Amino acid sequence: MKTLKDVISLKFKTSESEGVIFHGEGQQGDYITLELKKAKLVLNLNLGSNQLGSIFGHTSVTTGSLLDDHHWHSIIIERHGRNINLTLDRHMQHFRTNGEFDYLDLDYEITFGGMPFSGKPSSNSRKNFKGCMESINYNGNNITDLARRKKLEPSNV
Repeated sequence: MKTLKDVISLKFKTSESEGVIFHGEGQQGDYITLELKKAKLVLNLNLGSNQLGSIFGHTSVTTGSLLDDHHWHSIIIERHGRNINLTLDRHMQHFRTNGEFDYLDLDYEITFGGMPFSGKPSSNSRKNFKGCMESINYNGNNITDLARRKKLEPSNV
């Protein structure tokens, strides 16, 4: 999946201060991860880096606090190229990603609620999300509804 624009939205509630909300990565080194760290929301994104190290695309943005209050929180991530709007509970933060690339080049799998075991050291230290999620939408696809109707391949992480 190579996209120039993405819109991802969902609602969550939890009493845990750590956990991966969703994650996707590609063979080219692109990735997107939304997670809770110390009860704050952290978006990690990389639209691509190069082998020479002259283009470093990793971008990390933190927003919110005390999100482990067991109340519903809404998230909207809107990306057009390198321009990102990250909205948490109606508070929007605009930023531009590092690097020079505009496309997010992911493999065919995005996981919600955790990361698949990859054997990479970075994936072992991250906790799975524990809590509730609803109204999950990814680029116009209602993931929650598709999962309910068993149109997706849900699996345990």
